[in-house]
Order: sequence, then C-alpha cells, then structure tokens
Amino acid sequence: MKSMDSKVMVAISAAIGAYLEAESVAAMAASEAEAVPSAAPYASINIWAIAGRQDVMFTRRMWQMRTY
Repeated sequence: MKSMDSKVMVAISAAIGAYLEAESVAAMAASEAEAVPSAAPYASINIWAIAGRQDVMFTRRMWQMRTY
C-alpha cells in the first residue's frame, strides 16, 4: 500500500509541474503579444485626398470672394 501512495504522489507532482509550466508559457506568450503593436503608430496619409480637399476649399474661397 505504501508504494501505491508514493506513485500517486509522484503522479500528482508531475501533473502540477506540467500545469505550472503550461501556465508560465501561456503568460510569456501573452506578454509578448502585448509588446508588439497591432497597428502603425501613425495614420496613413492619402495625398490625393488632401489635394482634392485643398482644391474644394480654394474654389469655395473664390466663390466667397466672387472672383471665380
């Protein structure tokens, strides 16, 4: 009976060790995922959209000044 108790104790210890190892690996993976930014730190700029907006604003200004 004594040898059975020691086998159970070894199995329980191995299971706890495997659980703690898996938990630490998962924690490390989560911390690495947080360290990497998911998006660029700046917004992409569309030059054509800016040029079109400037043209619209220029046209409106000319209309307001009645010189167009």
